[in-house]
Amino acid sequence: MLRRTLVHTLVLSAAIASAGALPAFAQNDYPNKPIKIVAPFPPGGATDLYARSVGDSLTKAWGQPVIVENKPGASGMIGAELASRMAADGYTLLIGAASLHTILPLLNETMGKTQANLTPVTTVGINPSYVVVPAGLAVNTIQELVAMLKAGPGKYGYASAGSGTSQHVFVELFKQATGTDVFHVPYKGSAPMVTDLIAGRVVMGIEQGPAVLQHIKAGRLKALAVTTPKRSIALPDVPTVAETVAPGFDASTWFAVYAPAGTPHDIVAKLAAEIGRGFQAAEVRTRLLNAGVEPETSTPEALKERERRDTAKWGRLIKSANIRLE
Repeated sequence: MLRRTLVHTLVLSAAIASAGALPAFAQNDYPNKPIKIVAPFPPGGATDLYARSVGDSLTKAWGQPVIVENKPGASGMIGAELASRMAADGYTLLIGAASLHTILPLLNETMGKTQANLTPVTTVGINPSYVVVPAGLAVNTIQELVAMLKAGPGKYGYASAGSGTSQHVFVELFKQATGTDVFHVPYKGSAPMVTDLIAGRVVMGIEQGPAVLQHIKAGRLKALAVTTPKRSIALPDVPTVAETVAPGFDASTWFAVYAPAGTPHDIVAKLAAEIGRGFQAAEVRTRLLNAGVEPETSTPEALKERERRDTAKWGRLIKSANIRLE
């Protein structure tokens, strides 16, 4: 009887240990099927470019297909909400811009809940944004633009890609930093915003490189300053806002990979490490730099800290400027 009891105990213990080991085994086998990346904006933009660059890198490294699924709408919130509801197994990822993860959660309760259901994996790049004006506007430096705006407070309009977007809050930060007063003209995306900028219907905007570089180089827009702390690689002769009219100014747009909350830590770490390796490849870096974006990867912890820091910064601005979704 004692021997039989002991045998049963050993068998039961082995079964429990084996069951506990199954998830770890599955994680060590990751990935063993296709991965989906949700890009919450239309094809052709920066988000789509990053998603396809991540997908190409992971496919080359792991031999598994990576499918990019564009789910645009509501400033990226539709795609983010969809990704956040997927299984937390590493087979669904989200590429999101900084505004989606640090600005919109402060302005939209639903996005705040969605953000809480996502876990950071890695940054993938920084998009320098430029203070741009129509080619025909009679200013050629950022100092001249500030002087013009100060001479006519409330007289001029600035364009944004919509309320709550980075293009919106960056100009609000610029207004506070320079003591200028220019009113907001929101558009439904960067394309119509840039069209009206070129036509001179508004006097300025702050927009990312992929949307304006071709127009700057073609002479349809003038880039007066870049909003990042350092000059951009694409336009090194354009000064920063910080070195000209507003010391310490920093309005950076970063893009990052997220996974559904609860995704095992070892899978998150494996994704971050492989994306980091892939983005060191010369062909990936050249593709991104030619599009006016600058590749940069990180640990999940560093991304979480960047998100926390920027959320606090934009929260202060949103409160002081009384920014609301329109």
